[in-house]
Amino acid sequence: MKALKSLRQLLEIRSLRADNLSRSLSEARADAENARERETEASEALDIAASLAAGNPVVDALRKSGAISAAELQDALMRQSVLRSHEAVAGLSLAQRKADRLAAQERAEHVAADFSRAQKAVLRTEFSLEAAEKIDR
Repeated sequence: MKALKSLRQLLEIRSLRADNLSRSLSEARADAENARERETEASEALDIAASLAAGNPVVDALRKSGAISAAELQDALMRQSVLRSHEAVAGLSLAQRKADRLAAQERAEHVAADFSRAQKAVLRTEFSLEAAEKIDR
């Protein structure tokens, strides 16, 4: 009788753990999806920054023909420098978002494995409880 009570308590504990891990798994998967979306946004931002920093063909043509003043040329070059700086920042942001996504995916995989083990432990405990109840009868 005492063994049955212990097995029931163990089953309750393991079931609660499995339920908690199930919730954690849902959260981890949602985190991974959010990280994937943030990475996509960072990738798009990098593409935009790269296209802006690629150069201004009109300014380049005017500079080559000498139709632009030195001050205007300097201003255009400064803006180009700022755009390249934005591109570099966007590249760093993308790298960070990618690392965040990979970490979130890894966490989700670990939680999924923990959840699977917890489910198996619940099943083993249920079988043990059923066997103990049959013996107790």
